[in-house]
Amino acid sequence: MEQYPHTNKPGIVIFDCDFTIWPYWADCHLDPPFRKTNGVVKDYHNLTVEVYEDVFRIFEFCEAHGIPMAIASKSPCKQESKSRHMTAIQKQQGIPFSKMIFFDDEYGNINTTRKMGVHAVHCPNREGVTWDIFTKSLKNYDTDSRHNSS
Repeated sequence: MEQYPHTNKPGIVIFDCDFTIWPYWADCHLDPPFRKTNGVVKDYHNLTVEVYEDVFRIFEFCEAHGIPMAIASKSPCKQESKSRHMTAIQKQQGIPFSKMIFFDDEYGNINTTRKMGVHAVHCPNREGVTWDIFTKSLKNYDTDSRHNSS
């Protein structure tokens, strides 16, 4: 395993799902129950559940470096505030907002969580979280953490 490339590691990395991890609103395009066959996840109608190209690489990196991950996702049918998600994760995991990195495609969610002190990163719609966005966010987090601790 390669060494972690920065001094400061986030306490947790949090992902929105729709248009951040996968290229659709899952609750509008996929139907349960889901099943995994030969390493492929399919829904009730036999549609393949797809994720953006770099997602597994990002997940594997986090796992290899001991960075916990979480999901903070709402659907078009259930418009919960991302601040409620962050607060629940903070209470459950005991990780301060300032040690969280959150990826989302919606500017409203980015602005809301930034006001809480979360390192919120915008992922352009239809691109999702990419390796480049992810690694730049780790570097920015490291830089911000060093400046804020001085």
